[in-house]
Amino acid sequence: MKKILYLTSNPYKFREAEIILHDQYGFELEIKDPDFELYEIQAETCAEVAAFSAKYAADKLGVPCLKSDTGMYMEALGGLPGPYNHYFDKQIGAEKFVELMKNEPNRKARIEHCFAFCEPGKEPVVFTGESTGTIATECRGKDGRWHDFFYIPDGETRTLAEIGDEDQAKKASYYGDAIHKFAEWHKQQ
Repeated sequence: MKKILYLTSNPYKFREAEIILHDQYGFELEIKDPDFELYEIQAETCAEVAAFSAKYAADKLGVPCLKSDTGMYMEALGGLPGPYNHYFDKQIGAEKFVELMKNEPNRKARIEHCFAFCEPGKEPVVFTGESTGTIATECRGKDGRWHDFFYIPDGETRTLAEIGDEDQAKKASYYGDAIHKFAEWHKQQ
């Protein structure tokens, strides 16, 4: 089986890929931060962002590429931040975001996690997964992506960061099944 080139600079996505794609499915991975700007388009969904980035990278590098994107969609904010997680984190951070949401009674949220695989000159294949949950009233946990500190998956009382502090594989399961859908599809190719 050929090595999978997964493009990310995010250490948490790197860890997830190792736990699932390598440890569970036995794929050989090359995970790297590209040495060129990997454009992320403005779009309504993470699937569109991941698909564009995977196609752009595959065509530029001339090899098949895997790219992922994650968004958190809050019901009270009409779906924001959605695929703009990175910008919310960069501009206000997790603590300020939770502070801004402190008086909001509707704390329902959904995480969408997408993986796009593309071969040079072809159209990307996109796999989407999600989970639903709520927004905590304070940030908790030691390690994670910005929303990990305040997103509580349905059926849990802990944030994703707190879950990940104890069990990274369990934390990864709350990002939905997109990575598993990709792995099963890729095994069949």
